[in-house]
Amino acid sequence: MGVLLELIIKLVSLIVVMIFLVGLLFVILISVVYIAGYVYDSIFGNSFISLGNFIGRKYPKIKNSPFIVKAWKKIQPKDLYLRYETPLFTYCFSYTAISLLALMLPFDNDMSIIVASVLYLLFYFAGMARKCGSNEQYYNKVLDDNIEFLKLSFLPLGFIITVMGFFFTITGLKVQEFHLNFKIIVNTYNSLMNNNDETNILMLLLKMIASVGPIFVLFYIISLPVQVISYFVVSIINYYRKYKAGYIGLFKKYLGIVIWLFKGIW
Repeated sequence: MGVLLELIIKLVSLIVVMIFLVGLLFVILISVVYIAGYVYDSIFGNSFISLGNFIGRKYPKIKNSPFIVKAWKKIQPKDLYLRYETPLFTYCFSYTAISLLALMLPFDNDMSIIVASVLYLLFYFAGMARKCGSNEQYYNKVLDDNIEFLKLSFLPLGFIITVMGFFFTITGLKVQEFHLNFKIIVNTYNSLMNNNDETNILMLLLKMIASVGPIFVLFYIISLPVQVISYFVVSIINYYRKYKAGYIGLFKKYLGIVIWLFKGIW
């Protein structure tokens, strides 16, 4: 009975580990899948719908073709675009897509990462505007979802900075005087990973978390520059969409004055 129970526990543990690893692979690679959609949206947007409307007006009979009917249904705007409504994967796991882009660029490593990051955000926001911009209400919702996630994402960093500031204030320590003993952390981590009790499910789960946790933390940290720039970009987009009327009016007046001056000169 004891042997059977041990086999069942090992089997369950193996299934849990496999599900966890597949989920981890899915999470890490999803931004690579997403960027293909961003590139497509930034280039084509909803242009196929405009083209279809033009052809439909020119050749009305073509609308009755079963193939055209199916194709037309597929290209219609959707109520939900996952690639723009899941900013957790867009931002926090962006480095996999950025690394793939960097490999395609003819620059040095550091420059490739910078250019790839700029291209990633350019495709993302251009694709979002072209795909969702025709529906103002939905576009506002997507932008609001992005800004809310970014605010939430900055909370851990803000919490750590606040706690450290409070600690240094009450202790009177200076930053250069503070030394963190990494030996305790390393020893605790090693003792956990060296535990070979395969029948303890809790210990196995802790080992998985200890193995994968640093990867998620690393992805979060290296995505912070992209998140900060994105927060700035989304804020500018929201501001422009809300207050653009005044600026457009001012620009039109300026343009009118320039045209009037040129007419006077010529």
